[in-house]
Amino acid sequence: MEDFLEKQKAIEDLLMDMEIFEQIETKLSNFNAFETLGIVNTEIRHSNVLAWLLNPKENHGLGDVFIKKLIQTLFYQNKNIILKSNLTLFDISLMDYDDFNIRREWRNIDILAISEENKLVLVIENKVWSKESNNQLKKYFDIIHKEFSEYNKVFIFLTPYGDASSDEENWISFNYKNIFDILQKSIELKKDLISQSVKFFIEQYLEILRRYIVGDFELEKICREIYYKHQKALDLIFEYKPDIYSEISDYITEVLEQHPNVLEDNSNKTLIRFITEDLDEIIERKGNGWTTSNRILLYEIQNKNDKIVVKLIIGPGDDIIRNKIFEIANKNKNLFKGMKETLSPQYSQIFSKELLPKKYIVKFDNDVETIQKRINNELENFINGEMKDISNLIKQNFN
Repeated sequence: MEDFLEKQKAIEDLLMDMEIFEQIETKLSNFNAFETLGIVNTEIRHSNVLAWLLNPKENHGLGDVFIKKLIQTLFYQNKNIILKSNLTLFDISLMDYDDFNIRREWRNIDILAISEENKLVLVIENKVWSKESNNQLKKYFDIIHKEFSEYNKVFIFLTPYGDASSDEENWISFNYKNIFDILQKSIELKKDLISQSVKFFIEQYLEILRRYIVGDFELEKICREIYYKHQKALDLIFEYKPDIYSEISDYITEVLEQHPNVLEDNSNKTLIRFITEDLDEIIERKGNGWTTSNRILLYEIQNKNDKIVVKLIIGPGDDIIRNKIFEIANKNKNLFKGMKETLSPQYSQIFSKELLPKKYIVKFDNDVETIQKRINNELENFINGEMKDISNLIKQNFN
């Protein structure tokens, strides 16, 4: 009874303090054309805006500031570009950017920036919540080398969080936080020269990036302050909040528990981790800094971003074990689909399979049974197919 009264009072205190939510409402209720047109997460629209900003001859009033700062940032953050080209940071700083020509969807490449005078070509493959197609980057790489053989070439794989590409040796990972910072600095430098209409448009675009892609730190601060003040009431509300991802996570866990060979590891709503019993017996627990089990090799079902993907990941830990597992996978790429080309010092994906495609959860949001049936079929096929084959192959070769 005492616990009930305590919870009731926490909810009452929250209701009496509702004006604190007005700060959030004010930030979220402002008109934004990108939201109204429904193009917040539309890749082609982001590419159109970026191509417009990169073009020194366009009517934005920024001149060559945006493209200049973008290229300078690329060269400063990635010294390997300098090693692969005849250009130095000094050359980049003194370069004339006025002659850059911007192309959209040339040979299906998202954005191409070409400077005849400087013999430099910038290739941007833009991925906003979508994944890379098979051989896509290699195809573009070969096209550019053939068509611009005498040019210095810079290949950029642009994603919200700077995800690694399938060809990390040639494509530089770049994130939208960089784009956000560069655009903010560009506006500040040219604030007296750009028109009010252009400034309004760019500010709305920055707001969309802040809210949906790079993160709104001011809004996060407000939310944290509210949470600290009313933690007990909010936790109670969250506990009973209907959530499709929690239901999916619980169902996946139920399916895994039906298989005695599956050992669950530290998990949460969005990441369900496990390993097979036979692999757990032969791979020593010499992991470091991942899960409390100290396992190095774990399957991870990622239940987020409107889709479900199962991945096999080599985590941080003993280098001998990590290299041995990676070598086995590298020699059997026909089985280890979605494997990254190199073994990173921390986390390396050596297998990936999509269990539910993007937007499937949104499409059947009100039909949990249909989602569960699809998950059950896909997960059972994976457990009895690829997972079984992977376990057998690693067991045969590990020792």
